[in-house]
Amino acid sequence: MKKRWVRRILYSVMALSGVLICAFIWADNELNKVMGKSTKGIDISSVIKPSKMLQIRNVNVLSEDCSHFIKNQNVLIKDGMILQLGENQVINQDAAIIDGTDQYLIPGLVDSHVHLKESKNDLFLYLANGVTYIREMAGQPVVLEWRKSIQKNGLGPRMFIASPPIYSESGLMGYYYGWTRKSINYSNKKDAQKAIDKIREQGYDAIKMYGFVNPEMVKTTNEIAKENNLPVIGHIPLVNLETFYQSGQKEVAHIEELTVKTIDEFGQPISKNREEYFEFLKVRSVQIAEKLKENNISVTSTVWLCESFVGQRFNLKSKLKEVELKYVNPKIIEGTPLYKMGWLPGKNGYEYDGKDEPGARKLSLTFWKTYVEAIHIMTKALADHKVPIMAGTDANVPASVPGFSLHNELESLSKSGMTNSQAIYSATVEPGNWMKTKTGKIKVGYHSDLILLRKNPLENIKNTKSIEYVFFNKYTINKSQIKTILKAVEDVNNKNRSIKIDEYLH
Repeated sequence: MKKRWVRRILYSVMALSGVLICAFIWADNELNKVMGKSTKGIDISSVIKPSKMLQIRNVNVLSEDCSHFIKNQNVLIKDGMILQLGENQVINQDAAIIDGTDQYLIPGLVDSHVHLKESKNDLFLYLANGVTYIREMAGQPVVLEWRKSIQKNGLGPRMFIASPPIYSESGLMGYYYGWTRKSINYSNKKDAQKAIDKIREQGYDAIKMYGFVNPEMVKTTNEIAKENNLPVIGHIPLVNLETFYQSGQKEVAHIEELTVKTIDEFGQPISKNREEYFEFLKVRSVQIAEKLKENNISVTSTVWLCESFVGQRFNLKSKLKEVELKYVNPKIIEGTPLYKMGWLPGKNGYEYDGKDEPGARKLSLTFWKTYVEAIHIMTKALADHKVPIMAGTDANVPASVPGFSLHNELESLSKSGMTNSQAIYSATVEPGNWMKTKTGKIKVGYHSDLILLRKNPLENIKNTKSIEYVFFNKYTINKSQIKTILKAVEDVNNKNRSIKIDEYLH
C-alpha cells in the first residue's frame, strides 16, 4: 500500500514537472517571438551601391546652429565624409553630381530613444526616413553584432547602444526579470562591479538605469560607472529629484519621467484639480529645469508617445490608422497572451480596461488629457531654460513606428512650444554633441549623414518628411529606392502575419 502511494506521488511530481517544463518552453517561445526575430530580413545591397565621391550643388545648407539656411552652397562628399563646403566651387569631374537648386540640405536625423529588439528591418525603416543615427536604449548582444556588421559594410544607421536595463532585484524576482525583461540584476556592490565590468567588455556605450532601482544600487551603479567611464542614462530610479540631481546620472530618458515626479509631489488627483496642478507645475517645472541645467543633465523627449496615450486608450483603432502600421514587425504588434505588450485591440496595454463605475471613463479621459498638457508645459520650461533636449521616440513601443515616429516627434516638440529650429537641433546637433561624434552638423570633417529636402523645415516642421535623398556612410538613397525598401519591408511583414491588419490601415 505504501509503495503504491509513493508511486502515485512520484508520478504526480513527474506530471507536474512535465507541465511546468512545457509551460516554461511555451512562455519562453512567446517572449522570444515578440522580439520580432522570425520576420525575414531584407537585403538592401541589391538596391543601393556605394559611391566614392559626389557633389551636391547650389543647395541651401542648414547652419550649424539650425537657425537659418545658407544659400547656393556646394558640398563635396568623399568616402562618407564632408570634404568641402562653400560657394563657387568648380564641378568636380570625379564626383557624381546632384543638383540641389531650391532644395534644403539638413543633417541626418538622430532618434535618441529606440528599441530595436530583434527586428532588423527597423534599421532600414530609419534610413528610409532620414534617420542616420539611433540610440538603442535597451541593448542586447544581437544589436552589438548588427553594429559590427554596419561598421564593416555601412548598410545601416550609426548606433549608440546602451546596456540591457539595470534592476536591483535579487533571488527569484531577479531571475524572473532577467528572463522576461532581458535585464541585468544585482543587489550588492560585488555583483554590480562584475555586471558593469561585463557591460564594458561587451562594448556597450552606456548603462541603462531602470525605474525600480533602489537608492543603494543607484549610488553604487553611478560610482562604478564613473570609474569605467560609462555614462548612466535612462529612467529616474527610486530616489527623489534632489538626490537624482546629485547622483551622477547623465540623462533622463523621457520628459514624462519629470512630469510624473511633479504629479507625485502635487499629492492630489490631477483629474479633479487641473487648474491647481497647472499652477503648481508652472512654478515647479522652472525649478526642475534650472536644476537639470545646473547639473548638466540632458533629457530625451518621447512627447508624441505620451500624446498618443489618449487615442490609444479611448479610440485605439482610429489611432492605429494614423501611423504606418504596415511597416512595423508583425510579431511586435501581435503581442502575446502572456501580457498586454502588443499594439492591436485586446493586446494593447494602453487600451482602456472597460471599468464601468459611474464617471470612471470620463475621469480617466480627463486625467490623460491633463497628463499630456503637463508634458507640454514641462517641455517648454526645459527648452526655455536651455536644458539639452534630444528628440527620441521610444520606437517599437505602441504606436511608435521606427523611423516614421521621429517626424511625429518633431511635430510634437513644435506643438509644445519649441521653435522649428530648436526641434531640428534636438534631432541633430544636440545628440551629436552628447555622443561626442562627428554627426549632426553639415561641416567639413564631419560624416556625410545628410538629408536633401524639397521643402524648408524651418518654415514648417512637417517638411522634414519631404525627402529627396538620404546620405549615410558611403551610400545614397533616393525617393525611388526608398519606396523599394519600404515595399520590401511590407512584403516580408505580410508573409509573417498571424493577424490581418487591413482594418487598421489608412
